[in-house]
This record gives sequence, C-alpha cells and structure tokens, in this order.
Amino acid sequence: MYDFNELVDRHHSSSVKYEEMDLKFGTNQLMPFWIADMEIKSPDFLIDALQKRLNHGIFGYSKRMPGYYDAVSQWLRSRHGLAAQPENIEYAPGVVFALNMMIRLFTSPGDKIMIQTPVYYPFFGIIQGNGRVISENPLILEDGKYRMDFADLREKARDEQCKMLILCSPHNPVGRVWTEEELRELGEICIANHVLVVSDEIHFDMVFKGHKHIPFASISEAFRKNSITCTAPSKTFNIAGLHSAYTIIYNAERMEKYKAELSLLDLNRSNAFSQEVTQAVYEKGHQWVDELVEHIEGNMKYAYDFITKNIEEITPYKMEGTYLMWLDCRKLAPSAEEIDQRFIEKAGLALDSGYWFGDSGKGFMRLNLACPRSMLETAMHKLLKLKI
Repeated sequence: MYDFNELVDRHHSSSVKYEEMDLKFGTNQLMPFWIADMEIKSPDFLIDALQKRLNHGIFGYSKRMPGYYDAVSQWLRSRHGLAAQPENIEYAPGVVFALNMMIRLFTSPGDKIMIQTPVYYPFFGIIQGNGRVISENPLILEDGKYRMDFADLREKARDEQCKMLILCSPHNPVGRVWTEEELRELGEICIANHVLVVSDEIHFDMVFKGHKHIPFASISEAFRKNSITCTAPSKTFNIAGLHSAYTIIYNAERMEKYKAELSLLDLNRSNAFSQEVTQAVYEKGHQWVDELVEHIEGNMKYAYDFITKNIEEITPYKMEGTYLMWLDCRKLAPSAEEIDQRFIEKAGLALDSGYWFGDSGKGFMRLNLACPRSMLETAMHKLLKLKI
C-alpha cells in the first residue's frame, strides 16, 4: 500500500540532519546518512491527524485524554506483548530527556552507571554531565556478531557504587535484537546486585524477520519492578521533532517521583500535536510499519551485498533490528580521523563516526538505511571512491 521511495527535499526545512551538517563535518555539501532520522515521509494518516488538529484553530494547554493511553497500551500489547495500564505510562519530551531524569532521580552524584559499548553516544554525556561515573561493559565482537560479556557485567555489577544499567534494546549502533535468554541473564545479575535497569527501547518496532523484540519489563514481575522503559513512536514514524516519547514505570513510588519532577519543571503537558499524532499512528500504523520494516530490510540486504562484493576494505554487519548499519572500516586507514576524512573528502558522505560510540567503536562507521532505495544506491556508488 505504501511507497517508501519518494524523494523529499529537506534542505531549508530546519532539519538538523542538513542544517547542522557543517558543524559536524565542516561542510554541508555531503549526502547525509548520519543522525538517526529517516529520509522517508511520514504516513498520510499521521499528516491528516495533524491537519485536523490544526484546523481546530486553538492550541491552548493540552491534557492527554483516555484515547491516548488506550492507543499506547494497545500498541504495546499487540506489537510487543507488554501489558501497561495508563497509570504505568507517562509522557516525556524525548527518550534522552527521560534517561536524564532517571539518572537524576534514582542515582546520586558519584554513583556508577553501566553501559554496553559501543553504544548510542548521548549515554556518555548524560552520565558524566550529571556527575555520575561511566562503567563500561564492552560488547564482544565474535564471528561477525556482537554478544554481551556476562562475566564482566557480573563483576562490575558487584561494585556497590554501581546503581544503574542503561540497556539499549534493540542495540544502537550494532543492530542486535537481544534474545530473551540474554535479557534474562542480564536482568538476574542486576536484581542480585540491586542495579536498576533503565531500558531504551526506542527502536523496538524496527525488527527484521527471524528476530523478535522482547521488552525487558515483559519477562517477569521481578524485572518489571526493577526496570524503567523509555521509548517513543519517533523513530518508527519519523516524528522526533514532535517530542512524543513516554516512559513505562511499574513501581508506583518511582512513578510518583518522576511525575512530581515533570510537574516541577512544568513539562508534564505534551503539546497538542504530539498526543494527537501518537494516538493516530498507534491506532492506524500497523500495516505501514510492517511495510516500512520490509523496505529497510531490503535496503540492508542491498547495502550488505554491494559492499561485500565491491569494497573489500569495509566489512558490513547485518542488523537484526534498527535502521542503522554498522560498518567495520579499519582496513581503510590507520586512524579513525583518517577514515572520517576519506568518507568526507573522497566519498562525499556524512556518516556517524564509530568513535562517537566509545573507544570500541574506533575504526567503524554507522550508516543510516532509512531512505529511498535510489538515495542508497547513489551512496553505495560513492563508496567505491574509498577503494584503496
């Protein structure tokens, strides 16, 4: 039913991906495959919902109505097998905002917070910026696939100063969709050592055939009590600019603490457009998402085959989820800075540099595949200019 190959001109549309490219790369004359938003137009039923609200003409203070909570709850249950009642769901302007809040509310300055590197780079800033200490539990790359290092996780969780683990599920940037067995082992280690799990599940809708996203909180009652989930429809429907994230908190005391802080900051009311859109996409977006995931999986297969066949200096990894492909570029140049330079100056492409995701990402690059196929084809042929 849906066409994901329409090219949309995003220049001069206040898009960070285009308008801030020169700040990251020193030029705005590159094809952008970096920041994780899509080059795919949002669906018509989403635009219709915005238009209907716009036509009303009054945009005063907005209260989230029961239909909003019903739509979120039904999406979580039908797509992911996660039961959440309205009292378990609360608004957040964004997932990174929510993670900041959880750090501030449920840890203290000097506490250690564990992350599994290479990982989404804002995790580093929000931990250190809040006066907490990063505890890295690096993933192990083995036979072309990343896995968790449970021995290291167990050792670091035993540290009495370690109070929280931020889980990235599905994992950005390596594209793993964690199995129930992996999540169980992680969760049991955290419970045994009184480490709160805060699970960033913003990519939970973007999972490919043969894999299934398991919400951390869905595994057991004990896991629900020892976790907070932060997610949003923003990656799925390309609406990050509408600030429509939410948290799922089953512990009533933690929820009250979070709601009180939101109220204190006067951030407890979402804008009128974000709640209308969230309800619309969760009520009407099932088929659109299914077809979108199929399109992105097709892009992944195309990019993987093209790079494997034509560019021996780059090793691509097949993702299990997300729309972000992790590329091993260590054969291209001896340093991460030289790899960056080659992508910019030779290929004319803007990708996320692997070292942004931690030291274990040095020599890698992250490629955003959420785009029309023709755009990806152009980028792949630009990559040929990197050949040594």
